[in-house]
Amino acid sequence: MATFRRRMGKWEVRVRRYNNKTISKTFIQKEDAHKWARETETQIEKGLYEDLSQANTITLSELMQTYYRDVTVTKLGHSQEKYKIDKLCRQPIAKLKLAKLTPMQIRKFQDQCLLIYNPSTTNKYITLISVAIKHARTMLGIYLPSNPCDFIKRLKEPEFKADIIEPEEEKLLLTKAERSKANWLKLAIMLGVDCGMRRGEIIKLRRENVNFVNATATLLETKNGSSRSIGLSPRVISEMRKLPINIDGRVINCPSNDNFQHFYSQLQRWTGVKKSFHTTRHTFASRCAMNGWSIAEISAQGGWKNLSILKRYTHIKATHLSKKLAN
Repeated sequence: MATFRRRMGKWEVRVRRYNNKTISKTFIQKEDAHKWARETETQIEKGLYEDLSQANTITLSELMQTYYRDVTVTKLGHSQEKYKIDKLCRQPIAKLKLAKLTPMQIRKFQDQCLLIYNPSTTNKYITLISVAIKHARTMLGIYLPSNPCDFIKRLKEPEFKADIIEPEEEKLLLTKAERSKANWLKLAIMLGVDCGMRRGEIIKLRRENVNFVNATATLLETKNGSSRSIGLSPRVISEMRKLPINIDGRVINCPSNDNFQHFYSQLQRWTGVKKSFHTTRHTFASRCAMNGWSIAEISAQGGWKNLSILKRYTHIKATHLSKKLAN
């Protein structure tokens, strides 16, 4: 049953149905209120009514903050995602109510992002919006007829650059690293090139988790959320023994990622080798593949769980392939 009342110069209509919550809306013209009431009652009787009341009250910015509290904080890389969420919440699209968030609005945001970011970063922002909306629909019970991001085609990302550290570059980096105030920098490069360890794993590695006799180490809280045991090369063990024992139990005395990046950037300036530290993992995977390691062995050592991702890290030189064909 629909009821009408005059309120502040407008017409408020309320539709009540048994076992359904009360629905209300305000109109300037009374005939518009009657028309809406008839249509709404018909939809309720047929079970077709779409309740967008919640979606009309919460903005994308509010949803992103809720998503951060519910989901992001549980991730290991929560600080990086929090940074993206904060930047997203400053965009005009974040002020829109969820009910007003259409594919057209998402495409407009995509075009704006492309003026600043590359296609890869733009895709990540669209994905972030998409997973937040999925969270709203499945976990928060906010009704939306569809996810507008599902209608947006992902941008074609540039082909991944096959970059590895050449032997002469590695020798130069290791030699110049001995000049650094960071006495752990040489070991960090070895751990990346020889063992395929990530920067975060190197910083967190504790001496108690290193077996010097068996030349192995156990990595806890890795990027993909699981622990793994790895082998250590002879020169890594030798360099590790040279370092003093830190009071906090970690192998290297590096307090943060920023501190690590500072000293590695300094080393890049000294050597002229502009390749990022993450390139050491590409170098590890490529060298292992060319030395006859199996995919399972490379994956176990480097912690790759997805074969397609591992393939991006493995760069086989054409000269290596020609030698294989000659044998």
